[in-house]
Amino acid sequence: MLDVTQRLKSLDSFNPLGETSLKELSSHFEIVYVKNREILFKEDTPIQDLYIVLYGSFKIQKKGSNSSPVILNFLNRGEFLGIAMAGLTYPVYPATAVANEDAALLRFSRNYFLNVLMKIDSVRATVTRQISERFLEFQHDRCMENVRTHQRVADLLLRLLDRQGEKSGSQILIPLTRKDIAQRVGTKAETVIRILSIWNKKGWIKTVDRHIAIINYQQLKEVRDERTPEYTQVATSDDFEDVEPA
Repeated sequence: MLDVTQRLKSLDSFNPLGETSLKELSSHFEIVYVKNREILFKEDTPIQDLYIVLYGSFKIQKKGSNSSPVILNFLNRGEFLGIAMAGLTYPVYPATAVANEDAALLRFSRNYFLNVLMKIDSVRATVTRQISERFLEFQHDRCMENVRTHQRVADLLLRLLDRQGEKSGSQILIPLTRKDIAQRVGTKAETVIRILSIWNKKGWIKTVDRHIAIINYQQLKEVRDERTPEYTQVATSDDFEDVEPA
């Protein structure tokens, strides 16, 4: 009980609450641990439980038209999972949540979320903001569909870094494989490998295992906005001739 109370207090959405309120809430939460690559819930299954990420990260993905899934988002600490459709009469998870690394979450029932948690101002504000951010993320993805692949990759890396806030430094905290990036932006893993390799050589990024640090933020911003000449003349550059358009 005490551990759950402390975990709740560490989250921005519950931190404003007093100790008495937190202890009362704690009995309705359970800490669950998930291993890397383990599925937390599958799309199209009924929503019974919802979650808050304590540490680690998750890939939110849907079945694609071929064998590979489409990654819609990466969510990490403080994010609510499963909330988007929870208010429907017969809700199902709209996507599958897969652990992107070893993770821990707080689990609670959908009924408790709707009848109790959403009446708490700080929780309701956090949930509303997160749903709005995910909707804007979807809109942004639609706007980026017709730009070149290297622009989409640069845009994804910049967005992931910006979401962390200025205090997090230059490294993207969410671990990413080349395949993850490819499934997120809609291209081939080989293409992502070539793009990141070029950026590594140029000193714009640094990759260690599954973590990417953005060394030259402004340069990637120019790539995203198509203001770097070598990217507008792909066919004349040996470095970029194999990078296909969107």
